[in-house]
Parts: sequence; C-alpha cells; structure tokens
Amino acid sequence: MRTINPAVRPEIGAALPSGIELSAWPSRIGAFPATPVEMAMQAIGHLEAGLSAAEAGAHAAVIDSVADYGIDALRAALAIPVVGSGEAGLTAAAGHGRFAIITVWPKSMNFVPEQLLRQHGLEAQCLGIHNVAEEGVLDAIAGPDGYLNRINRADRSVFDKVLAAVNRAIEEGAQAIMLGCTCMSGMAAKIAANTSIPVINPLWEAAKMAVALAHSSDSTGIKTDRADLVRRMVNAVAGEVDENCPVCVAADEFD
Repeated sequence: MRTINPAVRPEIGAALPSGIELSAWPSRIGAFPATPVEMAMQAIGHLEAGLSAAEAGAHAAVIDSVADYGIDALRAALAIPVVGSGEAGLTAAAGHGRFAIITVWPKSMNFVPEQLLRQHGLEAQCLGIHNVAEEGVLDAIAGPDGYLNRINRADRSVFDKVLAAVNRAIEEGAQAIMLGCTCMSGMAAKIAANTSIPVINPLWEAAKMAVALAHSSDSTGIKTDRADLVRRMVNAVAGEVDENCPVCVAADEFD
C-alpha cells in the first residue's frame, strides 16, 4: 500500500459533526498528474481505491483532488454517494457570483481547472486562474524541503504568493476565491482570515456534501462486476516508484 497522503487532513475531520469516522484510501498508482496522461492513469487508481473503500463499509467517498479523478466511473461502480472536490468547490464558488481560482501549481497544469470549468459550464463565471508557482517546482515535489511539504505547512514562501494572488483577483472583481488544489486545505482558514471575500476550500465543501448525502442514502457496497479486473490492472503498476503525489479517495464512515 502506498504511503501518499495516508491520513485524512486533520482540519477536515475536526470541522465535521461527531460520530463521523474519516479514513483515507490512497490511489496505488504513484504517477504525479502533471499531464492528461497521468490524469487518466489516476482515474483508474482512484476507481480501485474507491472500490476498496466501499467494500470496506464506507458510506460515502470524497475524491481528494479538484481534478475529480474517475468521478464518472466511481459513480457507476459504487452504490454509495461519490463527491468530487472540484465539483463541490466550483458549486460553492459559483454561488457567490464571479470567482477566481488560485492554485499553487504552475500554468502547465491549468488543464485540470480548465477542464473542470468546461465540464460544469462555468468558464464565463470564472474571472481567471492565478498560478503562484513556476514550472521548476515540479522537479522538487517530494522530501522534507519539497514543494508539497511547503504547501502543507503554509510556508511563507508559498503563502505570501497565494495571498498576493488573492488580492489581485479581488482587484479584478472576484466575489469569491476557490482554492485550486486540495493540498491547500491546510492553509484555507489562514487565507480566509486575511481576505475580504469568501474563500472556498473544495475539500471541505466535498466533505460536507458527502456527509449530507450519506445520511440520506442507505446504499452500501459496489454495483459493478469489474472490481477484480480493475484491481488486477492496478496491481500491475502498484509497485512502481511513488512520485509522492497527494492523490487519494477519502472515505466517510458513519457510526
């Protein structure tokens, strides 16, 4: 089992009602989704992770990525509700009017939010995508001093750039900000405290939606007969080098 993002982000669990158990089911495909090729691979990885979560008794699944990897396949395969962070975040942001997306990733990865905006018909409502990173960060993602670690601890070298981008978006007329990666969840409250408009944490929005859907549904398990085939496909590459990408399916379990 891979160790990428092996635990649910603590700020999410702490904000949910009592009686809810959160557990992480990481994708066993360790390819960093820097291009649409790896994104397609992660759709399979997330499908397999979601199948495992549902079979273990989860009552809802949250895709811990604004890319919503494999969301259609997951909804076709699982009997439980499946919520994408990207979908939930965009819905919340659009509810405030014109919004901007602030992402810690470079422009080369804008295919992720751009595809999401097209899928949900929100291109015109989004004022723009603000990138705070240069392309070079993709060469130094992992490790104690890696880019992901700096994001997770809201390092000043990242946070100050995010806040500057937020202020530019406000000057351009944004009425809300959507964070462009669930890895920004840990700094969401800090950004909101320094901002005059709503800051949407897509992972938090997805978790809230999953809780509500799980309470209104009594479906459990899976509804596909292809689980074994999917698992064999993932088994074939699960031992490859882990590129330390924080992609996983977080399952919500209710007592």
